[in-house]
Amino acid sequence: MNSLIKNIKILGHEKIEQELAHAIVSEKIFPTWIFCGPFGVGKASIAKKFAKCLLSGIVPMNNSLDISEDNSIHHLIDSRTHPDFFILEQSDDSISINETRELMQKIRKTPTISKWRVVIIENASNLNKNIYNSMLKILEEPPKNTAIIMICQNMGSIPRTLLSRAYKINFNPLKDEQVEAVLKNMGIKEANELAKIANGSVGYAIYLKEHNGIEIFNALLKIFCSEDKKSLQYIIDNGAVNNFRIIKESLLKIFRMYIEQLVGIADYGFKQPNNSIEKEMKKMLEIISMINKSDVLMLDKQSVVAYAFEKFFDY
Repeated sequence: MNSLIKNIKILGHEKIEQELAHAIVSEKIFPTWIFCGPFGVGKASIAKKFAKCLLSGIVPMNNSLDISEDNSIHHLIDSRTHPDFFILEQSDDSISINETRELMQKIRKTPTISKWRVVIIENASNLNKNIYNSMLKILEEPPKNTAIIMICQNMGSIPRTLLSRAYKINFNPLKDEQVEAVLKNMGIKEANELAKIANGSVGYAIYLKEHNGIEIFNALLKIFCSEDKKSLQYIIDNGAVNNFRIIKESLLKIFRMYIEQLVGIADYGFKQPNNSIEKEMKKMLEIISMINKSDVLMLDKQSVVAYAFEKFFDY
């Protein structure tokens, strides 16, 4: 996925970009920022554009963070060789306290070649308490000319003392046509189909492409339109564990489509319910709530899919 994401053109966050450009022009750079929003909508990309503009020392023009493609700052940031730019990211391995402390020591030093120093902390909402405790003092009171950008999908686990000191920017899902435009710009042939089921996320659209997401979504949609128990059992037995992320998001999308059909916004081919609209709406909200809680409650993935089907058809 990284090879596809590397040169994504960012769309849909023009107002946020203008706000960040204005902050640089007016020299009102907050020491700590929180970029919060759904996965894959461009938070990290905007953070890096902000970092490039700030570290280059170039004053933004026309409310844009764009700088010349010839500027060496692009290579230094993208290759992570700029001495005043740091990223703390979480992979499959947890971030150690030693790594965190080492980064905090680097942040305390005077910037080397730029006036500013920029730190991006990805997946900030997933950091454990020990990591936060080791970082809290410097996050709450960063050194002069330091901008720390924390990227998260929700702010629930971020310490309140930090939330109260940070400047928060919320990123919304992109429109389907914006996702499609970005995907087309990347040369993805299935751009239209992917955009319709990507929930406003370019990152998730790419994930769908790389994991047969269109096929899984269409199979599930057919199952819930035709009450095909045999095909559902195949999905449960063979895909519920390995592809649960796609199955989960597909189910949520399908049930939102069903609600749209219930209230007359569109017709997706679902069978007309025997219950009243009010009862069906209540049922759908219960299903969606259970699916959303499935990861937090560590529910059995196969059971979640089976529950959604049985509840949907009132078994």
